[in-house]
Amino acid sequence: GIPGMNGSGITLINQTSFLFLMGAAITSYTVAELVGKDSTLNYYQSRLGLYGVTNRTTIAFQSFGIEKRVAPWFGIGVEGIMQQWKTRMPSNHSGFGVGLNTYYRWHLFGKKRLSPYLEYGAGVFQGFRKLPFNGSNFTFHLTTSLGLEYTFKDQNKMRLSYGYLHQSNNDLFEPNPGLDGGGLQFTFLWFWAKSKH
Repeated sequence: GIPGMNGSGITLINQTSFLFLMGAAITSYTVAELVGKDSTLNYYQSRLGLYGVTNRTTIAFQSFGIEKRVAPWFGIGVEGIMQQWKTRMPSNHSGFGVGLNTYYRWHLFGKKRLSPYLEYGAGVFQGFRKLPFNGSNFTFHLTTSLGLEYTFKDQNKMRLSYGYLHQSNNDLFEPNPGLDGGGLQFTFLWFWAKSKH
């Protein structure tokens, strides 16, 4: 997981942290809409990620979606995700699946060319094989990431982040072994529209 963050209450891994995330996101969006005077920026985005997780499993994913930067310090997004995995032990178990994720991002220096950020993601995932090998096909996909965003002169953006992934079915089905681990993500965003609040 994120060094020093896993188990601290910052990492998104359960219902309590998910409810806290949704409260923080709704509050941030409301504040941005009420007091924000900047233009809202809209982006297409593509993301690549690679995670090493429990059970000696490697997860790779690719996603494409849209993002709305509601305020310089807060943005929301939604992405369709394709995910592949391979487990080395106890057997070579590989699979593929698709999902839909939402993201909520808080930027420290949102108007600067280089800005650190904290990102939470929550969504649903359907595997064509069980994930992990002794789990279920349907899981929830929860991520926490710390990263840096660079803004180009044409308003396109690039991000690099290190994050924590938790994937389980939240005890909807038995068994529910779940997966936890850390990994890197690379994101590129194409600016496509500007709108006023």
